[in-house]
Amino acid sequence: MTEQEQVVADLSKSDVLAGICWAVASAYADTMRGYDPRRGYQPGTIGYTAHGLIRDRMDRVFSCGDYRLPPGLPAEAGLDAIREGLHPDDAATMPRLDPQLVSSSPLNNSPGWQLGSRRWLLQSFEFGSIRRIPWARKSATKRRVASRPDPEPAQMDLFSALGEPARGLVLLPDEEDDGVDTFVLAHSIHEDLRERELFFGRPNLVLRQSWHWRYDLIANPPAPGGGIPIGLGPQPYTPNPNEVVSDAPVRLRKTPKERNSSETSG
Repeated sequence: MTEQEQVVADLSKSDVLAGICWAVASAYADTMRGYDPRRGYQPGTIGYTAHGLIRDRMDRVFSCGDYRLPPGLPAEAGLDAIREGLHPDDAATMPRLDPQLVSSSPLNNSPGWQLGSRRWLLQSFEFGSIRRIPWARKSATKRRVASRPDPEPAQMDLFSALGEPARGLVLLPDEEDDGVDTFVLAHSIHEDLRERELFFGRPNLVLRQSWHWRYDLIANPPAPGGGIPIGLGPQPYTPNPNEVVSDAPVRLRKTPKERNSSETSG
């Protein structure tokens, strides 16, 4: 099994990929609900706004950050706070996951989330340019993550054979190596077509394709796996035939004639 297959399988069976997909879809849906060029909105604001909302939605679905629950509480605890402010459609489709499953794991102030020994960071990119993300021009953190070697090199490329990085790029040392394997979740949208792109993978600083491997989460949407069933809507009440429920107090309104009579007698 390749690294890609193993990572995708592990994140799928725990419903983490389902949570990730929900977070990104909810963030972009909320962004596009308010986006209207006729009101002066610029296309560049979409990516910036959605990027911030993805962080919020990721914290919500994984109970991290401001939505972190005390240890031992079930997934149902604090649902009102987690759902507060969400569009009804997003609240109804949010996966219900174990609040202790994923932890917040920032790397050098870059927001990240972690399952086991795997962390992922966020990266926006221009729609249609997933193969040409210039990691060498990104932040030092992203460059460092992208400079880590392919754990499964298929064949030695010319630059590796010469012992030199491509085009004069300097591979950064793993000074912040904390034993966690870091990946990238890359997202984008086409403003006019309203189409999204979403990839999870291992970035590549040196080679031209920008990735050692990447997995298309739009073309391969995850199915619910081993987590709690998806859906945060209220559960239907099934009455117990043996349960005795007292009548609710009922107060009848007086008719106008009865009210007038009472006021006269008073």
